[in-house]
Amino acid sequence: MRFRARLLSSLGLALLAAILLLLHFVALPLVDARLNPVRESSAPEVPAEVREFHDSAFVADMHADSLLWGRDLSTRHGRGHVDLPRLREGGVDLQVFSAVTRVPRGMNYTANSGDTDILPLLFLAAWRSPATWFSPLERALVQARELRRLAERAPLRLVTRRADLSADGFKGLLALEGMHALAGDAAALEELYAAGYRMMGLAHFFDNEVAGSAHGVEKYGLTPFGRRLLPRMEALGITVDLAHASPAAFADTLQIATRPVVVSHGGVAATCPGPRNLDDAQLRAVAANGGVVGIGFWKGAVCDAGLAGIIRAVLHAVRVAGIDHVGLGSDFDGAVAEPFDAAGLPRLTAALLRAGLSRDEVEKLLGKNFRRVLAANLPH
Repeated sequence: MRFRARLLSSLGLALLAAILLLLHFVALPLVDARLNPVRESSAPEVPAEVREFHDSAFVADMHADSLLWGRDLSTRHGRGHVDLPRLREGGVDLQVFSAVTRVPRGMNYTANSGDTDILPLLFLAAWRSPATWFSPLERALVQARELRRLAERAPLRLVTRRADLSADGFKGLLALEGMHALAGDAAALEELYAAGYRMMGLAHFFDNEVAGSAHGVEKYGLTPFGRRLLPRMEALGITVDLAHASPAAFADTLQIATRPVVVSHGGVAATCPGPRNLDDAQLRAVAANGGVVGIGFWKGAVCDAGLAGIIRAVLHAVRVAGIDHVGLGSDFDGAVAEPFDAAGLPRLTAALLRAGLSRDEVEKLLGKNFRRVLAANLPH
């Protein structure tokens, strides 16, 4: 009987190990590749003079969810949109790495509750701590630790203070995709700040204790907790991100914000109607605040998910908000199809120049505007 019990126990452990290996080495890469495809695999060569200009500019992308997928970002991959080799090839100086911490089942742009969560299996497949299977806060802390470890062994500087912006070499900034990770606890804000987070979105795909989401059920504005939290975020030097915020939360935040905000990734309703794309009044409100709107690259942001759609959205945002208030917000690795990966960003620079923008204007769009906001907000 003891031998049989031991045999069954050994078989059970072997089966569990096989399942974990299959999840990690087969299922996770397949899901990553399917959800984060590149639509255009070939493209015309970027002229040498454009490439030289692009490489000389400060290029910043305001949003990528690459940490979610558990890839080794120091190595070039044949799936997804971002890793350090492709960022270097794309001439990127600063990449914002956003931590996704909870995703509802059946996620959609219209109405989602926070009652379900599909991320535990993904964090299990990535062989992350069991604490992350149940806690959005732990998921945020683990992704921060992973980026810090990457910075220790790769040419990457984590931006946590103003002086880091002017340092040589490639830089990364930690952002939080929705403040549901706090679970209504103000102390968690201090913990996330200590972990390196310097940009935070109020909401993601459902309403939370801080603010309503554009994709939530009630879509309310800032809660009393959110109103108390905002001044502390500004005092710490955390940039407020209004991507995914409900119209009411968007308006409430801009009424009380004393520092420039960002809308890290999205589109404009004039060229692509949709619940998360900004109307002209919202564009003007961000400009009046001194902030920056990051134009996304995927279909939900620009409708025509190619260079032409991105350029239309950028030009409209520039006409309405002004050249000083528009930037790039790819949503790389955000479970969306993109027209190119991080290595393809010089193609966007070439398209902006072909659209008639001056080199000074293109430099602002590529990253100078976003760098200005970070310089105004980051702690000394």
